[in-house]
Amino acid sequence: MIVQLWNDPAIILLCLMIILLVDNLWNLYLILREIKMVYGASQVPEVLRPYLSQELFERMRRYKLHKSWFIIVNTLIVVVISGCLELYFGFYGLLWDLVARCAIWSWMKHEIWMSFVYLIFLSLYILVKSLPGKIYEKCCITKLVKQPKRSWSQRIVMELVDICCSLLLMATMVAVVVSMVNAFNQYAFVGIYLMAVLLTVMIILIIPLAIDPFVGQRVQLENQALKAGLEELTRRVGFSMRYVHIIHVRDPSMGSNAFFFGSCCLKRIVIFDTLLLNRGLASDARLPPEEKGKGLPNEHVLAVVAHELGHWKRGHFYKAIVMFQLHLLITLVLFVICYSHGPIYQAVGFDVGVQPVIVGFIVIFGFLLTPYLTISNVLMLTMTRQFEYEADKFAFQLGYAAHLRMALLKLYADNLTFPLSDACYSSWHHTHPTMLHRLQRLERLERNRT
Repeated sequence: MIVQLWNDPAIILLCLMIILLVDNLWNLYLILREIKMVYGASQVPEVLRPYLSQELFERMRRYKLHKSWFIIVNTLIVVVISGCLELYFGFYGLLWDLVARCAIWSWMKHEIWMSFVYLIFLSLYILVKSLPGKIYEKCCITKLVKQPKRSWSQRIVMELVDICCSLLLMATMVAVVVSMVNAFNQYAFVGIYLMAVLLTVMIILIIPLAIDPFVGQRVQLENQALKAGLEELTRRVGFSMRYVHIIHVRDPSMGSNAFFFGSCCLKRIVIFDTLLLNRGLASDARLPPEEKGKGLPNEHVLAVVAHELGHWKRGHFYKAIVMFQLHLLITLVLFVICYSHGPIYQAVGFDVGVQPVIVGFIVIFGFLLTPYLTISNVLMLTMTRQFEYEADKFAFQLGYAAHLRMALLKLYADNLTFPLSDACYSSWHHTHPTMLHRLQRLERLERNRT
C-alpha cells in the first residue's frame, strides 16, 4: 500500500501541497500568537523602564505589529496560494519546457547550461512575484533605525555587484552539483558532503580574517582601566588577550555587539567599539555630540566578555559544527533516497524519464524534506538557546551576574529589540532566549547560591 502511494504522482502532488499548507499555516499560527502577545503588552516591562521610554516602546510595538500582519498577508498570497497553484498546474515542469525551447543551439541543451538558465528564470519569476510586497515593506513600514541614505549611483553599483556575485556563485554551484550527480548517481552525496565539509573549513579559516575589512577597522583600546580588566579576566580563564579584538565599526547602525568565533589560533572575541562607553576612547572630545555617553561602563563590558568566554570554555563552537555536520549528513542521505524517484518529478509537471538534477534539489529541499528540516531546525535552535544559558551561567560563576543583567537591559534597549515574545513562537524562531528569560535564569542562579 505504501509502495503504491509512493509511486503515484497524484498522491505525491497531494502530499507536497499538504506539506506546503501545514508548514506555512503553522508558521502563521505562531505569528498570530506573537501578535496576540504584543497586543496585550501595552506598557514597558518594569525591569526595562529605566532604559526604555514608553514612547520608544510604543514605536517598537507598532513596528512589530505592522511587520507581523504584513508577513501574514504576504505569506498567504505569495507563498501559500501561489505555491499551491504552481504545484497544481505543474509550474516547475512548464518552466523547464520554456528553457528547452530557448535552447536554439546544441551546446545550450547541456543540462548544466539549462539548469543555470532555469535558475535565472525562476529567480526572475520569484522577484516579480515578491516585488509588490517588497515595495510595500520598503515604503509603508517605518523602520525603527534610519538607514544611511545612498545616491542612486551607489545603489545601482551595489545591486550590479550583488547580481554579478550571485550569478558567479550560482554558475559554480550548478556546474559542480549537476556534474557530480550525473557522474556518481547515488554516491554523489558523498562528494557533496565532502565539498560541504571543505566549504565549512574554508569559512572557519576565512571569516576571522575577513571580520576587520568587512565590519570595520581593528583599533587599540585606549581605555586603560578596561584594558586591565580584560587582561585580568582572560588570564583567569586561560584565554590569550591577543585574541580579543576591538573593531571600530563603520556603520553605527550595526548596533552594540560582541561575539566569539573560531578555534585554535584563529579564535576571536570581537568587540564592537559601539559596545564600549564613548567607543572605548580615552576622551570623548573626538566624538560627535550624539555619541557621547553611549555604550556600557567597564564592568558591564567585562560581563559581556565573560559571557563570550563561556561560549569558548564550554566548546559551543565545536558542538555547533558537529551538530551542523550531522544535520547535513542526514539531509543528504534523505535527498539521495528521493532524488532519483521518477514520480516526484512527474508530480510537479515533468514527463516520464525527465528528471533534471536542479529541479530535484528545488522540489525535494523546498517541499518534500520540509517536515524533517523544520524539526531539525527547532532542535538546533533549542540547542543554541541552551548555549546562551550556559554562557550566562559561566559569567555568573565568574561573579558577573549582576553586571550581566544590567548589560542585557541596556543592550536590548539600545538595539531596539522588542523585549517580549510568545514562548511557542520563540522556540520555533529565535536563536537566543528572550531578555526576560535570561534575566530570570540569572536571578534564579543567584537565589540558589544564597
